[in-house]
Amino acid sequence: MSGRPRVTAFSTASVDGRTWAQGAERLSCPHDLRRLHSLRASSDAVMVGATTVIVDDPSLTVRLVEGRNPLRVIVDGLLRSPPSSRVFDVSVAPTLVLTTGMAPRGRVDALRRMGVEVVEMGPGPRLNLGAALDALGNRGIESVLVEGGGTLTWGMLSSGLLDELRVTISPMGLGHGPSLLEGPGSPVGLELVSHELCECGQEVHLIYRPSRG
Repeated sequence: MSGRPRVTAFSTASVDGRTWAQGAERLSCPHDLRRLHSLRASSDAVMVGATTVIVDDPSLTVRLVEGRNPLRVIVDGLLRSPPSSRVFDVSVAPTLVLTTGMAPRGRVDALRRMGVEVVEMGPGPRLNLGAALDALGNRGIESVLVEGGGTLTWGMLSSGLLDELRVTISPMGLGHGPSLLEGPGSPVGLELVSHELCECGQEVHLIYRPSRG
């Protein structure tokens, strides 16, 4: 059995800690997008939750830098992600869905017919993130990039599973929308490892690690 992979989370947020709002412009500048794609290219797997798939419909591929596409991992305990989502096009990159026994059987079968690997983990409705990382480690996955949403990122952080949190602060206030971190649990301390002004001159990229003390 391999060990759990190293987990890095990356998000771009407004100055009020929001990651998205109806009618808002894209928060990331071109330099920040290349930073994200570089992290994808250097990771064995990229992971998102169901809400990110539903709202953003990302492809989760490497396009803005040279590099290979990582394994795309979708954490979706109830399998709410539409089969038409771009992330399920396995002609460009492989996709693994981690779900539970509460997933609709018809949707499981539909994704499998499309070539998507679907693994049911536990009765549901919530997925055990530690077990999910163990499963990835058993596949030889050594590094995972979590791209959100806030519930998945908080789940990793609050469970002690996150090794590094990267946040780019965009010069925009949204006032509403999902937060960078969302969910129940006790506060988690973070240590600032580094900070740098983005090449655009308007964004700041921060790197934190969870306090272990």
